[in-house]
Amino acid sequence: AAAVQRALGPWLSSREHLKVLCDCRADAEALHAAYGITLAGVVDVQISHAAISGDLPPEVFATAAAGGVAQQLPFFFPTGLSRLASKWCGIADTALAELKAQFGAVFNAGERPFAALPLSAAAAAYAASDAWHIWAVHAALWPAVTQRALEGAVRRLSDVRAAEFREFPGGGGREAWEEKYKAARAERAAAEAARGKSGGRGADKRAAQSRTEEGKRPLPPGGAAAGAAASAA
Repeated sequence: AAAVQRALGPWLSSREHLKVLCDCRADAEALHAAYGITLAGVVDVQISHAAISGDLPPEVFATAAAGGVAQQLPFFFPTGLSRLASKWCGIADTALAELKAQFGAVFNAGERPFAALPLSAAAAAYAASDAWHIWAVHAALWPAVTQRALEGAVRRLSDVRAAEFREFPGGGGREAWEEKYKAARAERAAAEAARGKSGGRGADKRAAQSRTEEGKRPLPPGGAAAGAAASAA
């Protein structure tokens, strides 16, 4: 651990040397827990995407661009790497999606496939695939970020995000965020269900009204059959 800290600590904690990641929070948390390294100088492609897509409010980036940054980002639903690669690079990589699903199950089971060296072939492939896709997404996204003059804002907010699991309000880091995420998902699902029911009732009402209006129209000469033919024409 001391050797890693000496060799990589200054570079990883330097704000002058950019490190491009996707969802930097877990990496930052692991570096801090294992080596006492505070990750900085980050460009998180999920933050870059949020700047372009509106996943985070524009005023968050405007404040950061002006030099003012909150200690905590507003909650938002991050876009995963597979979707980012598909959207920004046109990469529909089913192998990547399958690999992520496989390792998601491993992580959820409490296993730690990256805790020991040498890495398994699957773990090495996962890490290499992540690195390649993250850089491809960054290369595609960054011109849009620079066009909007948001480079500094994205970098500042990425560094804020790197600290999120370590400095989540109320403590608990990752666990606290995951609870907030579950609650937000449940709230979103309830809102979508409510909109669906409302939309369904509205559609039924509109259809009924349309049938009523149709019934009020005078039939053309020839009766109902002629009316149907006229409607089809």
